[in-house]
Amino acid sequence: MDSEKTKNKKKGVAVVIAALLIAACAGGAWYVHDTKIKEMQSAGIETLRASVDLDAYREAEQQEINAVLEEAETAIRETKDQSEIDSLIEKAVEETEGFKTAAEYTQEEGVAKLKESVDTGLYREAEQKEIKKILKSTEKEILKTGDQAEIDALIKKAADKIGGLKTDEEYAAEEEAARQAAAAASKSSKKKKKSSGSGGCIGGGSDVFN
Repeated sequence: MDSEKTKNKKKGVAVVIAALLIAACAGGAWYVHDTKIKEMQSAGIETLRASVDLDAYREAEQQEINAVLEEAETAIRETKDQSEIDSLIEKAVEETEGFKTAAEYTQEEGVAKLKESVDTGLYREAEQKEIKKILKSTEKEILKTGDQAEIDALIKKAADKIGGLKTDEEYAAEEEAARQAAAAASKSSKKKKKSSGSGGCIGGGSDVFN
């Protein structure tokens, strides 16, 4: 039989082994838990980056959006809670939605160029109403596209339509020409009548004297 000393020694070894096993299990559990957290964080960052198409923005907006994303990414790496990660992503996306896209800038610039292309004050009321219709319909078409070439074509088309309308100056010139033509015709008619009347008197006098 084992002596008391041997038994105690065996018990000590068993305790040490048990402690090592517990530590190993705890270490393994911690490693698994830490790995899952990192995976969760990485997935969150991937979702964050995928939520915004940086190519859709101009350079200035890209820089500001990147700053928002980097701040959110740092916060995600510091948290271990999925709901907090989701909240951080949602907040960042809301912030980026406040920036104008390149297409939106192009549309705004196109509408401004369209309105600047015509001076409605040069036209009379009827033409002004027609021009407003042309501008309104063209603006709607511009806001449907973000393509610069298409917008330029729409503006040219509108300009061509407006170019076919007469200005107040053109109407005034036509009216003046018509007035002068009418005056000339009236003067010519009066001369003919006077000439015709004089001839009759002379003729009549000759007959009398004869």
